[in-house]
Amino acid sequence: MLRNILNLAWKEAIQLFRDRVLVGFLIVMPLLQLILIAEATGAGVNHVKLAVWDQDQSALSQQLITALQNSQEFELLYRAKSYGEVHDLVDQGKATVAVIVPPDFSTQAMRPGGSAVLPVIVDGTNVIVASSIFGALQGAVSEMTLQNIAGLSPGRLPGGIELEVDTAFNPTLNLRWTMLPNQLAFITYQLVLVVAAVGLVRERELGTMEQLVVTPIRRSELVLGKALLAVAIGLVNFVILILALTQGFGIPLRGDPALLFGIGLLFIITEIGWGTLISIITTSQQQAILIVFLLAMLEVTFSGYLVPTENMPLFMRFFAQLSPLQHFTSVVKSVFLKGADLPMLMGHVIALALLAIGTTTVAWILFVRTTDW
Repeated sequence: MLRNILNLAWKEAIQLFRDRVLVGFLIVMPLLQLILIAEATGAGVNHVKLAVWDQDQSALSQQLITALQNSQEFELLYRAKSYGEVHDLVDQGKATVAVIVPPDFSTQAMRPGGSAVLPVIVDGTNVIVASSIFGALQGAVSEMTLQNIAGLSPGRLPGGIELEVDTAFNPTLNLRWTMLPNQLAFITYQLVLVVAAVGLVRERELGTMEQLVVTPIRRSELVLGKALLAVAIGLVNFVILILALTQGFGIPLRGDPALLFGIGLLFIITEIGWGTLISIITTSQQQAILIVFLLAMLEVTFSGYLVPTENMPLFMRFFAQLSPLQHFTSVVKSVFLKGADLPMLMGHVIALALLAIGTTTVAWILFVRTTDW
């Protein structure tokens, strides 16, 4: 009995190792994902985009800004001139945190027994990043305060600085508001990719591709027919998931549903291109599904699902721009939580359009080369 089991297992191993494409994915992709996640998460939350509106223009306010700028956690990108400019920077995603220095900041901070209030606006669309920002801000302020009170007598000690944090878009830092829009994008990605990836390879595996060759149908009609089913399934499930998030889980949809639907359609077309490529290069449905699964794990790393893309190493940030899921995840969160409009999302829309054109073009070229029609 044991011998029969071992012989069968050996047969399965031989069949597996004959499939070089699948073996390569099984060995390389998990290792690559582990390395990339280690690179992305190893440095913590650093280089957070910082904006400052300094109304005080004092030596103490400049010392505070320098302390934040010199810290590893923050990268000073903008010096705002008004409250409206501060809000626009946060709304448009150009700044993740904005520090507003009041006009009487230095007077209140250095007054014995008093304290200065330092208003801070933090983008709460990513709860993990927002929580890390709170700690980093408090650490920088505390370190600066200790430097200023060194050598002073107890009677002359200043009151210090009190942070007044306003968490934008997610006031209660509800983790669901961050994770469920991400999950909406990821589920749509997986579903469309699976349907598209098995479309053509299923015909070859079942032996029906030859029947399609002799039917009065063009190659373009075959590809569009396969793609149309994936589009329909993707859009129906996309709408169902949006209703589940808004009606079932209470996630606010602050933006235009029609805009979200339109960009969702563009994302689905992009993923159909990727799925068709997989369907062309694979030889069985099992192989196609496994490759989709392995690619999905890799996409999660680049998409910002675990770590914000701006916090990744430079080479990962480059490859993240080639990830349709990264762009669509940003779109979904921005439309849901920020109420973003089309001009705010134009960079992601252009990237998705270029990726859609690129993937569908390559898929069509490969399909023409591999079919005798």
